[in-house]
Amino acid sequence: MGIKKYNKKMGSPISEYEEIIIRGIIIPAGWDEKGNIIAIAVSTFDEDVYHIENDDRGSQLMPFIREEVEIKGTIRYKDGIKKIRVDKHTTKKGEGPEPGIPQIA
Repeated sequence: MGIKKYNKKMGSPISEYEEIIIRGIIIPAGWDEKGNIIAIAVSTFDEDVYHIENDDRGSQLMPFIREEVEIKGTIRYKDGIKKIRVDKHTTKKGEGPEPGIPQIA
């Protein structure tokens, strides 16, 4: 499966996948009936929101709610929602595969 382009201006996919690096704040995006957070997203500095896939790498970001993060991953657009599969992440606290924020390559 190849990486394909995403038309951000139109708000719809040209095709299904795009590699991307985003930077923003981790926010809650879903709760269970008891009010526990069960899903998270990244609110970017350009006011975009990417829902984080809840796989092994994505779930590692759950402790960083309200923290600044930089994520390298693959987005897909489904049912009007942007989802990102995390490949790498860094936080200001230096957690994740590479310490510190800026530079994911």
